[in-house]
Amino acid sequence: RCISYELLDSRSCGSEEVSTSSQSPIKAIEGMSYSVPMMSVSPNTGYIRIHEVLDAIDLCIDEVLRLLRQTITEKSYNITALGFSTFVMNLVGVDEFGQPMGDKATLSYACNRADVLDTCSRIDRTLSPDTKQSLYQKTGAPLHPAYALPQLLAFYDTKDSDNAHLVEKVHQWKSISSICLSRWTGQSHTQIPISYSEASWTGLLNFRSCTWNDEAMSILEKSCNLKVLPSLSDFDRGDILADGISQHSHDGTNNSYWTRWPELRQSRFFLGIGDGAAANIGSKCGSLSSRDDSKRRIAVTIGTSAAARLCLPLEIDTYHNYSDTVVPFGLFCYRVDKSTLLLGGALTDGGSIIEWAR
Repeated sequence: RCISYELLDSRSCGSEEVSTSSQSPIKAIEGMSYSVPMMSVSPNTGYIRIHEVLDAIDLCIDEVLRLLRQTITEKSYNITALGFSTFVMNLVGVDEFGQPMGDKATLSYACNRADVLDTCSRIDRTLSPDTKQSLYQKTGAPLHPAYALPQLLAFYDTKDSDNAHLVEKVHQWKSISSICLSRWTGQSHTQIPISYSEASWTGLLNFRSCTWNDEAMSILEKSCNLKVLPSLSDFDRGDILADGISQHSHDGTNNSYWTRWPELRQSRFFLGIGDGAAANIGSKCGSLSSRDDSKRRIAVTIGTSAAARLCLPLEIDTYHNYSDTVVPFGLFCYRVDKSTLLLGGALTDGGSIIEWAR
């Protein structure tokens, strides 16, 4: 889905502070949105239908730009920025040219395959209780098939010929948003990192230092080269995403998006933010740069599942002088950005509350 917003206060453009007041600096433009109903992830296997997803994202932007061109004809307009709220976890294996290697080289939150369940059980049996607790406290994610560690191990340890071909071809794992940004801007996929937010939802990120967790890496390196993991950055990485769409791609060829989306040639792009984090910020329950306790409101979202989340301030600890922050048992703790954590819990049957209320 693509939604267009009007920037009400130009002074807020580029600000690191996300508004938590009732007076938002942006508002949705009525009628200027487009969505493609689809099942992005295959049930049980958790495979992302990556080519269909990328095509749908492009189509949504095509249609919103068409609506803007048709509607706003009496005055010029400027598209200041484009950002992502993305389902997490998602990782997509790409080849050396940045092209996705197909659905079976994808990882997602919805994975429930037998090989991944078995791998998760094996890790659980192998690790000591202290190691598992340390892993949980540093990543904010429990050992579970929905996270990247068991899925990556299952991918690299499976020995059948079809999978061996994919393992050989996967050059790096990227997020959906980073793949889009590489395609659109014309930059090499190796230049586009994934955000701390997206990385944190993989269960591999040390949320305090915003680096790949050492304990998880020591487990993973037995099965694969750690260079397959993407580089990391905050979502507002200005030095590589501030120049919009380039006329030519990094390999010297013409960039088709230059003529397809001329409105985005000078726009600023942002890396993806997890949808749970975006839900908090959008519902005015984000305290990204604030230490005001009155702004730390809990956001409750209910769909098929349900979650309650709270944003908390915590700067990156680059010197590993880790704070006394403790993740309560049963909750998750992810990075939103360099200054903020997202603490919360989820239930899989949130929709049943509607039946209960009736």
